[in-house]
Amino acid sequence: MMCSYEHFWKAVDQLQRRLLHDWRQKGQCQQTNNDVINRDVVLHRIEYIILNVTKAIARGEAPVFRYANRSSWDNIRFDSAIGLEQIGEAKLTHVRFDSINSVKKFGIMVKVLSLIYKLIQEDKYCTKRDIYYQFPELFGSQSVLDSAVDNLACMLEVPRWELHVLATSKGCVAGDLQFYDAEGQYNDCQATRVGIQIPAHSKDFQSLQTNARYVLIVEKDATFQKLLLDNLCDKYGPCIMITGKGFPDMGTRMLLRALRDRFQLPMFALVDADPHGVEIMAVYKFGSKAQAAENCFLAVPEIRWLGVLPSDIQRLNLQEDTLISMTKKDMDKACELLGRPYVQSNWQLLEQIQIMIQSGKKAEIQCLDSLSSSYLCQVYIPEKLASGCWL
Repeated sequence: MMCSYEHFWKAVDQLQRRLLHDWRQKGQCQQTNNDVINRDVVLHRIEYIILNVTKAIARGEAPVFRYANRSSWDNIRFDSAIGLEQIGEAKLTHVRFDSINSVKKFGIMVKVLSLIYKLIQEDKYCTKRDIYYQFPELFGSQSVLDSAVDNLACMLEVPRWELHVLATSKGCVAGDLQFYDAEGQYNDCQATRVGIQIPAHSKDFQSLQTNARYVLIVEKDATFQKLLLDNLCDKYGPCIMITGKGFPDMGTRMLLRALRDRFQLPMFALVDADPHGVEIMAVYKFGSKAQAAENCFLAVPEIRWLGVLPSDIQRLNLQEDTLISMTKKDMDKACELLGRPYVQSNWQLLEQIQIMIQSGKKAEIQCLDSLSSSYLCQVYIPEKLASGCWL
């Protein structure tokens, strides 16, 4: 049975009032993407690093790059109001010019640093993909360049977007949202049936306007398109629907954070009931370990996990043939999630992962189609919102 609109909007409105209260209590103390670092500061930091390299060579010493180790949980702490953040006295990674194991990495970082310096000087932007194809033999693979850019941002202690090197955008947005890009072009997300591609940089979603009352974050593009086809934004709107098409890109996370900072809208995540889906939800909500220094600009701790919850599998009596057995890799990931600080501090999240491990089963969002082709849009989402059955 479909829930009443009265109960639906009452639940959403109650959550928004609570978010606004919490926002005011915190004094709006979190950083936003508008807290930009002056480009001259970034240039001076690059110059300082290169000067130190030059001095070391002049003294007959091997230059060394030092930055916080981005792969260690020992460098991370969890704050429920911020998400994952880097500790002040972080363990350092050393990239030495006189080490055979890191000399190539050192050279690549110097090369990328010179490209970044030029981009910032000329106030131009470039995608990591474009840079890779300028020097494919040097980098060898896209991941080598991606790692170099991330490490340089960590060493310079600036968000990656301040380096003028952007990741290729892949996220989409639809619903009640309007904005202008840096060229002054007007974008109306209500005027599309497939969604508008989310810009890679916050400068391209200026003058955000919306009458939406909540935001729905969808893990997969296929589900996003199905909900658009089923007119969710019209039936249970005004709302904004966003997908990062899997693991979220920077542009998608920046847009969500901008919507949170400006409008304090309730936000709900719809992901698969599997370890990968939980991790994707967690990146939106708490941020990632590798980008701990940037999570204060990107994480949205207020996001609620709407579904699909592992506990929904039994509650909805989903048939066995719609479920998928967990692989060893799935089990290993789920067990690793149990040890993460944001799971340890949230008994509800911990319980859901334990249910997943104990059952040995995982479920994709599409499994709800076994109940009805319209079940997700017409029953599951509105009833979940109306009853407040989220985490």
